[in-house]
Amino acid sequence: MDIRRWKVMLAVSDAGSYTRAAEELGLTQSAVTQMMKALEKEVGFSLFVKSGRGMRPTPEAQSLLPSVRALLSADEVVRQEIASLNGVQTGTIRIGTYLSCSIHWIPGILKKFHADHPGIHSQVIEGDEGELADWIQERRVDIGFISRQEGQRYQFLPVMEDEIYAVLPSGHPLAGHEAIPLTSFEGVPFVTTAYVPGSDVHRVLKEHNLSPDIRFISINEFSVLSMVEQGLGVSLLPGLLLRKLSGNFVRRSTSPRLYRQLGLAYASQEELSPAARIFLEYAKDFLLDDE
Repeated sequence: MDIRRWKVMLAVSDAGSYTRAAEELGLTQSAVTQMMKALEKEVGFSLFVKSGRGMRPTPEAQSLLPSVRALLSADEVVRQEIASLNGVQTGTIRIGTYLSCSIHWIPGILKKFHADHPGIHSQVIEGDEGELADWIQERRVDIGFISRQEGQRYQFLPVMEDEIYAVLPSGHPLAGHEAIPLTSFEGVPFVTTAYVPGSDVHRVLKEHNLSPDIRFISINEFSVLSMVEQGLGVSLLPGLLLRKLSGNFVRRSTSPRLYRQLGLAYASQEELSPAARIFLEYAKDFLLDDE
């Protein structure tokens, strides 16, 4: 079994095309094509079919993907264990994170971590609540910076309570309140990100039976904030995102106050590579000091 072929297969599946997979892996497209043909011959069935301008996995390939991810993860763990036994710290850590964590936490953690462990590389991937939960469970990332999710199927280490604030355009009638009653959002023009499973804001709206007039849906929280500044509506945004930000908006606590619990998530302690275990300790210490 050639582990490289399985790595290429996974790259094609994630990238959605031979061309993008080749670019990510530093290979030629013809090399990727030949490796996939060889792998299809080995397994006895087609792995990909054309879909628009790209490629998508066949049902047979789709059913293999969880096992392929586990295989490659185990291979990386073995390689790092061997390096560690030889007194060398090496490997790659795949980190999944929210945009807010990526801006305020990740750079500081990586700066300290890589100063002490220059042989270990990091890959940072940003996603929303639903994507991150899936990536952790599917082993696409080793460690995720994520909020607590209901029904999670991974380990979660809580590190901080992050307040969720009401955010309003400067001069908005509600801005005079020290704390905004949640009932004030009922029927008010509202801006938010699209619903995804695990979304903290949509969870809050559901838990408190709120039905604001959702006028605009944006791709990320910074776009939401920009729309609020333009007077298009009000919103609820996490404190970590708003940290050190200023502009044509005001933020207020809500009544009752709202929070999300942020922490570090991973499939299991046993499956973490040596590099990931070291990084987990660095991240934990950094975040506990950051509270």
